[in-house]
Amino acid sequence: MNNTVFDPNIGIANERDAIRVFIDVLRREQHALQQADVSVLLPLAAEKASHAQQLAELTQAREHWLVVPASFEDQDTMERRLADHPAAAMAWQELLQLTKTAHQINEINGILVNQRLRYNQQRLCALQAAARGLHDSGLYGSNGQPQIFSGGRRLGEI
Repeated sequence: MNNTVFDPNIGIANERDAIRVFIDVLRREQHALQQADVSVLLPLAAEKASHAQQLAELTQAREHWLVVPASFEDQDTMERRLADHPAAAMAWQELLQLTKTAHQINEINGILVNQRLRYNQQRLCALQAAARGLHDSGLYGSNGQPQIFSGGRRLGEI
């Protein structure tokens, strides 16, 4: 972060615009999760982290201006500080709404990730059980080669 003076009209507008971009990334992540397109999730995670870092820096600049470091400012403090900056006050209200939207989308994405993880774990368990069943049933020998099935009934017998 640089040592320039914080201009609430510019700073809050930049923060609002950055959260819009962040929401776009969250929506693309959500779409990839819904489509089970895991190939784009890693690049999206990197992009999301980059935008989250940018948002953290913009938030830090605003908090420094408020002289409320490392805490979320209350609504009254912001409204008093923005009383002389109507454009910044409007951008702040938008930013609050966009932050709620980002939080909701991120919550949904977390649910989708957990669902996908459970699905994959269930499939893996099924495959492992099937592999154990094949090994335990004697279809494969200790050397991994198929064994000829010699027990049980023959087809067509009662």
